[in-house]
Amino acid sequence: MKHPFNVGGLSLDRPFRLQRLGHIGLTQADAAGCDAFYRDELGFRSTDHLQLPGMPAPIGFFCGVGTDHHTLANLADLVEGDNPNYAKGITVNQISFQVGTLEEVSAGNAFFEAAGLTNWRLGRDSPGSNWANYVFDPDGFRVELYYGMEQIGWDRRSKPVHLHTSPDYKPQLPEKAEIVEVLDAEARVATAVPGYRPEESMPFVHETGGVLLQRPFAINRIGPVHLLVEDIEESLRFYVDKIGLIVTEQVIYDGKRAVFLRDGTDHHVIALFELGLRDVIKASPRTRLGLFGVELGSYRQLREAVIWLRERGHEVWTDAPQALRPGIDHAAFLRDPGGHTIMLYCGMEQIGWSGEPRPAAERPPVPSVWPETIEPTDNRFATLTRQGPLA
Repeated sequence: MKHPFNVGGLSLDRPFRLQRLGHIGLTQADAAGCDAFYRDELGFRSTDHLQLPGMPAPIGFFCGVGTDHHTLANLADLVEGDNPNYAKGITVNQISFQVGTLEEVSAGNAFFEAAGLTNWRLGRDSPGSNWANYVFDPDGFRVELYYGMEQIGWDRRSKPVHLHTSPDYKPQLPEKAEIVEVLDAEARVATAVPGYRPEESMPFVHETGGVLLQRPFAINRIGPVHLLVEDIEESLRFYVDKIGLIVTEQVIYDGKRAVFLRDGTDHHVIALFELGLRDVIKASPRTRLGLFGVELGSYRQLREAVIWLRERGHEVWTDAPQALRPGIDHAAFLRDPGGHTIMLYCGMEQIGWSGEPRPAAERPPVPSVWPETIEPTDNRFATLTRQGPLA
């Protein structure tokens, strides 16, 4: 079947192709405190701050995993102003999917406009220097398509502030390569200005996989985002028809519906929950984010993370209904200071050539007391590990 758009030689129904869930942003009443939580308690690497002219303190705090400039952004609630979506619990500032080219970002913006969707903005984001467009889903969650996330190398320094670009600058295709921008800036600035790198305050004393780390686990990547939505059918039309996600599985729990969608081989990257499931999944009443996932490096690290976090005074629970996280077996849950639920896990079921998930009846139950070791009974642990060293 011939589709209307040519995306890198692929015939598609939209002018872009999702490559991965790259990062998310959370709106926080205490953004600085939440940044400290994700850095010190969970091990995200603090990478940058956003401070606007005339502001006495930063309003955005960025932290990352691996080489991406940021995997998570904690943004001060003042950036939402009088946004009615924020007032009704849309505390997710952005759900950000990577696409392959700048052309896809620009064409995606036009595609959303032609579909009558509400766009927020198209431009260049700093810190992070990625080109992006943003569109609102039916509930007011902001979905981003981005290209060209800044990468942070061996010295763990982000791009200097004088290399940041205006967020109001829209792409004029073709744009110059980023290395050309860097070379032009070096020619203009006589003295090199080092990029941001935080001070390390926690000792490296926990042996993890043969390396001394600051805690007995390391993050691979962020995982799926579960949303509480008003109308699942309307949300499905947006995420399937407009964004390009694929429905993997549907679950009915207590007479209420949850639908799980993917963009690649992971069982799901987005889940849509009826609002009536809020109490079942222990979501805070102040947010419509059900949870977001953080994948750790191994099952052993997951077990040790639960012990370590509880010893540090955090409430961590492991008794959430397994049926509401299909594709993920062992998982632990805790909340950040803003009330957002985090799911720690260590592997996800992969969807193969048939496009079908494992039948629910064939998934092994998770016992209330976790054993020291588990059997690799399927392809849950075949996903890519993090690139580069653990710290």
